[in-house]
Amino acid sequence: MQPNAAAFRRLAIAAGLAAAAALPTGAAAQPRNCIDTLAGMQEYSRMVNAVTRSHMVNDLRNAQNITIFAPTNRAINQVNPMIVDRLFPRGDTGAREADPVLAAAAIQAHVVQERMPAASLAQTARINTMAGTPLTFAGPGGTGEAGPSVTAAEGVTARIIQADIPCANGVIHGIDRVLIR
Repeated sequence: MQPNAAAFRRLAIAAGLAAAAALPTGAAAQPRNCIDTLAGMQEYSRMVNAVTRSHMVNDLRNAQNITIFAPTNRAINQVNPMIVDRLFPRGDTGAREADPVLAAAAIQAHVVQERMPAASLAQTARINTMAGTPLTFAGPGGTGEAGPSVTAAEGVTARIIQADIPCANGVIHGIDRVLIR
């Protein structure tokens, strides 16, 4: 190796180490957007499939300050079998596509265009979803209950079972029921 090349290499290594040392300690990686966060959680795979198959992925990835009330796969499996595969299709090969209008409306009924951590829900009297569906909130009803509840205009009440899942463009609350009939 030539003397200049060796000196340059040592200088480059030293500069790299100095730059790494200048980074703040404990710096956390930026969280993923809400859809990519859900995609990394197996218990929400049917919700992610519905978002993908109804062509809403980019809309929700690019939305800012949103709250998603995400039903678990178990909650989606409780929906009437006649409509569940039209709204929340399985990821199986050969599965039908989600109905582009109905599935999009069903997803929008679970998204609020405001970042709402669980602590703020009880103070919120009513808020409309992207679909225009009003939601109301109540605190835990009694001993042993998981968390606050959310009720849609159709009278469907879901319990928040996993609150405040962070994401770069909002927050996600896992719920135990689908907010549509």
